[in-house]
Amino acid sequence: MELNMDFVPQLPQDSDQLKQTLAKAHRNCQEMELVGLQLEEAISRLEAENRQRRRQQLEKT
Repeated sequence: MELNMDFVPQLPQDSDQLKQTLAKAHRNCQEMELVGLQLEEAISRLEAENRQRRRQQLEKT
């Protein structure tokens, strides 16, 4: 998938619509940040589980 970096979004002319658009963009940004943090936490948990399993395997030998 290729991103078009030349795309320039058209902002609404109506000030109320512009405020709504900006508020929605802000909410979406916060949601993406939250999902990113949740993903980092999930990765950390999986890495910890992998280390624990590996430690147990090494202790058995």
